[in-house]
Amino acid sequence: MIRMTLPRRIYDYFVRHWFISSLLMTIPAYWFVFIQFQGENTGLIDNKGAFTNPALIVFWVLFALSFVYAILKSASDKYDEDAKQSGQFVLSKMLEGINSAKQRKLRRYSNYIKDNFGKKSVTAYADIENPTDQIESILENIQVSLSEIFGIRRDDIGLSIIYRYNLGAEWNWLCTINIQNDLSLEDLINNDKTSARQIIDRKESYIFFPDKNVGFINEKYVQGKKDKSYGGIGSIICRDISIRNSNVFVQAVLSITTYGKQLCDISDSEAIMKIEQVLLPCYELRLTSELALLYIKEEMI
Repeated sequence: MIRMTLPRRIYDYFVRHWFISSLLMTIPAYWFVFIQFQGENTGLIDNKGAFTNPALIVFWVLFALSFVYAILKSASDKYDEDAKQSGQFVLSKMLEGINSAKQRKLRRYSNYIKDNFGKKSVTAYADIENPTDQIESILENIQVSLSEIFGIRRDDIGLSIIYRYNLGAEWNWLCTINIQNDLSLEDLINNDKTSARQIIDRKESYIFFPDKNVGFINEKYVQGKKDKSYGGIGSIICRDISIRNSNVFVQAVLSITTYGKQLCDISDSEAIMKIEQVLLPCYELRLTSELALLYIKEEMI
C-alpha cells in the first residue's frame, strides 16, 4: 500500500477545500481592504495615514504565505500534469504489448488454418494452443514495457516463472529471460531467504524492493553471481500468480529483476503505484489465463 507524503496530503486537502485555497491566494488583498476601512479604529494606521509596524508585519507575513503557497501549488500542478502524461505513456506501452501478443496469436491461428484448410481434427485445439509460447511472449512484453517506461536496457531486465502442478510436486522453470549466471532453481527453492521462497512459504503474496539491497538486508532476497557483478544495484519483484480454488492446482511465482539500475527510487510513490496497480495486474491476468490453459493441455487432454 502506497502512503502519500505529508506535502502531498496537504496539497490534496487544499484541492478538496478550494475555498480555503482561494483565500490563501488573495489574503494580502483582503488585509488591505480591512486596513482601508478599519485601520484608524484598530490602530493599524497612524495619524499621518501610514501603516504602523504591526500592520506591516501582518502584511508581509500574509504576502509570504500567499507567495509560497502560489509557488507550491504551481509546482504541484506541474507535477500532476507530468504524472498524467506519464500515465498516458504507460497506458500506451501496455496497449502496444497487449496488441503485439494478440497479433502473434492471430498469426499462429491464421497459419494453422492456412496449413490445414478443409481438414477436420479432434486434436486441433491441442495443436494450435501453445501456452508456453504465449507466456514467453507476455514476459517479453513486460520486459519491453519496463525498458521503455523506466529507461532500462532490455538486457538488464530478467524475468522468470517457476511452477509446479499440485502441492508437493517438483518445481520447474516455465520460462526464463536474461537470468543466466543468477541463482539456480535449486538455490531459489531451497534457500529460505530468497524472495521466491517467501512466496512459496506463503509469508508474502507479493514482494517489491525498488532497491535489492533493502531486501538483502531484510533477508528476503539473495544475491546471485550476476547481482554481484553489478554491485548489487537493481530492483526485485516477486508475485504469486498461482491458480487456486479450494485447492492449488497450479502454483507459480513470477520474478522480475533488474541489474545495474533500479526501476525507481524507494520513495517514488508515483512509479511504485504504476508498477503495482497498473502494469502488473494487467499482465498477471494474461499469465494466469495461459497457466490455466497449460494445465488443461498437459494434465487434462
